[in-house]
Amino acid sequence: MNHIELVQHIASFLASEVKSYDIPDICSSYGLDYGEESEAFAGKSKYVERRLRGKDQLFLIDLAKRVAKDYNSVDLNRMLNTISPRGIFNITQITRKNIMKEILSLGYIEGDMNLIDFLKRTWDLDSMPSTDSRFFNATGDITQHMIANDDWSFQELFEDVLEIYNITDEKFIRFTEQIVHPRVRSEVDPQFIEKLNYHLVKDGYKMQVTSQISGYPLYTIIKTTKGVKGEFKNLIFAADGPKPEIVISDSINNEIAIVKNQEFCLVYDLPILEGLLWRELVTWWGDRQSEEEGINVERAMYKRLIRSLDKGPERNFFKFYFKHFRERMGNSLPALIPQVYLHYDPYVTKIVPNETRLVRQRMDFLLLLPNNVRIVIEIDGKQHYSSEDNKPNPKKYAEMMKADRDLRLLGYEVFRFGGFEFINENSVDKMVLDFFSKLFLRYEIN
Repeated sequence: MNHIELVQHIASFLASEVKSYDIPDICSSYGLDYGEESEAFAGKSKYVERRLRGKDQLFLIDLAKRVAKDYNSVDLNRMLNTISPRGIFNITQITRKNIMKEILSLGYIEGDMNLIDFLKRTWDLDSMPSTDSRFFNATGDITQHMIANDDWSFQELFEDVLEIYNITDEKFIRFTEQIVHPRVRSEVDPQFIEKLNYHLVKDGYKMQVTSQISGYPLYTIIKTTKGVKGEFKNLIFAADGPKPEIVISDSINNEIAIVKNQEFCLVYDLPILEGLLWRELVTWWGDRQSEEEGINVERAMYKRLIRSLDKGPERNFFKFYFKHFRERMGNSLPALIPQVYLHYDPYVTKIVPNETRLVRQRMDFLLLLPNNVRIVIEIDGKQHYSSEDNKPNPKKYAEMMKADRDLRLLGYEVFRFGGFEFINENSVDKMVLDFFSKLFLRYEIN
């Protein structure tokens, strides 16, 4: 696929998914130039194409990946997989093909269930289009060709209709987990699990028992890649005033000191061994306060952290996290740490004018989980992709993407939310619940 075709593909997809009056904001959220609404009404696809002209291939591929993820587009995933040598998924098409061979060898993939009911555990068949004009959706289509007439093979079903090689990693993982779910089949051959793991481990995953349902094992696919290397040393966070000025106080022991504005930030100074829980953070805070006896330390800690966050998306994200998970998880709740300083270079620009300044000095949120797993969460506002005059700045956007890549190479997990996702508070509430539920399931946090 050449450069022009890639531009046309992205533009055509966005034009089909987004209303004319939303196109300018959507383009702006992806770091593209902002135009007039009237221009979008004159032609959505052309509006997007004009803003993609001159962008290099890497920018377009990265943009297509973000759009595909945001809109859960199998069509864009398919296109991307044709132009990316390794593909765009963590679980590659090669691994998926090998896993499907193992699954197809089972015979009755649906196990003890009806085929349609089994497939609906992963796909929304009622909303998927039919390939047969006689039926309204994929449910009718599959019923006709897999059950009534039996003229499709399972291979045709999964490869041509359900496009198993172009669905997201999350969806492929869910499908594979359903194959061995107790509701689907009560007896699972351990050798079958070994065969799946033989392929999964090559992409950094494995399937293992995480719990039980009525005495039957529940298998979950988890990542086996290790977290961030190195010992945790400094946690400076929640600044609610001027930025702290940080220096290395002892280069031999790699110790730092805050020489200015320390009163506006918090510094967690206890060892962090197996992640950091909310109750541990509250206890640490309470031990350092001198307020009168009887104060609600947890509430005071919560209010202090809220003060460090910008009003709007960041505060709502933090608020809904506690709303949904504080009581549910109790003492097992991981601390959602706001405004964490990652690195600091206040003198580089002054001393070495031509030296590039570190792009990201602090993270919006950080979760410290067991096994050195560190989760970075970023809430994108215009400042992430725009200049001070609110004009889109592709260079700034590219620097932000590079910073994300650098973090991932160090072992961090980075999850980025667009500011556009926070327009409706009710949808934010649901989004936060859904995101952390899946995240905690992935890392076996309960």
